[in-house]
Amino acid sequence: MRPALVLFDFDGTVIDNSEGIGNCIQYALDKMGLPAADDETLRSFIGPPLAWSFQRHFVDDADTAAEFVRLYRERFAPVGITEVRLYPGIRELLETQIAHGRKTAVCSSKPMEFVTAISELLSVNDLFSGFFCPDAASADAANAVGKADLILQALKRFRTSPADAVMVGDTRFDVAAAKQAGVVGIGVRYGFSAPGELEAAGADHIVGDVESLGSLLDDLFC
Repeated sequence: MRPALVLFDFDGTVIDNSEGIGNCIQYALDKMGLPAADDETLRSFIGPPLAWSFQRHFVDDADTAAEFVRLYRERFAPVGITEVRLYPGIRELLETQIAHGRKTAVCSSKPMEFVTAISELLSVNDLFSGFFCPDAASADAANAVGKADLILQALKRFRTSPADAVMVGDTRFDVAAAKQAGVVGIGVRYGFSAPGELEAAGADHIVGDVESLGSLLDDLFC
């Protein structure tokens, strides 16, 4: 099997953190005197930058969005960070990629401090060769560093050709970033994408579960 770099989105791809994100959003809304959000709105927050999502759904200006983010973080740092779980089979998938000589790394718009803390909490920190994420200030900005730039950073770090790399994610943002960076984009249905979202974004491959993802990676890099 040829060497390869497998980049993973984090939320909705490696971990299911819907409980923590939902609870923290509801906390921020309550603090700002707004009614609770519905499940569809809460799901839409998983993946994109927080400030962008708050502006999309609740406010018109960046300053108010920043206050929402501050309140979200107020609960997330001590509590929400623990309300997560690995998707079934992810640990074994990562171990298999490493056994086959592939590099694995996280490429996420989530702040670096939270990604690494959660990875350590779930004991998968050592299964990634690198983490490519913005700092908290950049991640919380509505015009956050694009994920395509993070993919390019990973390619440069590991001296890998785009032809030998894939980006695995659960939303259109991951697919768009893969296209911009010139790598294969794999969409996973088990995350938080809306029906038809991955197809509309033009994902190169779409899988329904972790087991199918492993089989696809073996086919691509055999």
